[in-house]
Amino acid sequence: MKRIIIFQLNWMGDILFSLPLARSLREAYPDSYITCAVVPRYAALLSYNKWISSIELLSDRRGILSVVEKIKFTSRVKKGKYDTAIFLKPSKTKACIAEAAGIPERVGFSGKNASLTKSVDVPQGNVHRMDQLLSLLKTLGVEEATKKYEFYPQEKDKKAILEILRSLGYGGGKLVVLNPGGNWPPKRWPRENFARLASMLLDSLPGIEIAVTGAGKDEELASYIVKEAGGKKCFSLAGKTSLEELAAVFALSKLVISSDSGPLHLASATGANTIGLFGPTSPEVTGPRGRGENVVIYEEIECEVPCYIDNCQKDYNCMRKITPEKVLDTAKGLLN
Repeated sequence: MKRIIIFQLNWMGDILFSLPLARSLREAYPDSYITCAVVPRYAALLSYNKWISSIELLSDRRGILSVVEKIKFTSRVKKGKYDTAIFLKPSKTKACIAEAAGIPERVGFSGKNASLTKSVDVPQGNVHRMDQLLSLLKTLGVEEATKKYEFYPQEKDKKAILEILRSLGYGGGKLVVLNPGGNWPPKRWPRENFARLASMLLDSLPGIEIAVTGAGKDEELASYIVKEAGGKKCFSLAGKTSLEELAAVFALSKLVISSDSGPLHLASATGANTIGLFGPTSPEVTGPRGRGENVVIYEEIECEVPCYIDNCQKDYNCMRKITPEKVLDTAKGLLN
């Protein structure tokens, strides 16, 4: 039996992009034991995945406490007697941990490649992140199994989110989810556009209800959209859900509309139909590839994309050019 540990990435979307790699390994080695080392905040993404045997929590904190945690982590990994370690991002620290834990085969991307036994060049150009990760399989002699990532919410989380929705006034209509937040502000669609879209959806599509999702930091943003939409069938879930409950509300919805963000990919993974709003990032590199039907809205502009510029001299025109009317038309097509 082959024992494999995968050192995961630190963001929701990237972790979801890695799931086809784990599945490919499992199908190539059906009797293998596959562990994922992941930061605690995203452990739930992997907890119920049938391709993964167990999870090890790896802190991404800095300072003296981080050193102590990494020493304890190395000890646990050593006891696991793994044959192979796979690194999804160049990391000298993690590679050294694996070497110290006595793992003989250590596979990762070239760069900070100290302590690797097999090094893979990072694919260049506009290659999807998922395809980049899958390229690691070649050095292990493994064929890729799928290019779709999956997440299946548990029944307990579906029941919990229904209770939350009902407490907010949800009446059982067709649920459309708007996710206006995001960790990187330039990727966000203007809040007034989300508010106008919510209003137009309620006016033009009888029988729908709208939930606005987000983290605790997005409560003010979600409240603004709800207030501007002006309808009783629009309510805020911002700050009210766990990661598992967020996935459950996506799975219950008829459509999820979001900019390029972790929640967009989580929604797609649950099988929800999605509309992704892209501007400074490239759909070719980070477009949704989950189980749902995924539509991307992206306006051609005279800029190099992806750009990753924090202070845009063109006032983030790439996102502002996407009109609520265009999103509404696309939404109607998917909902019908």
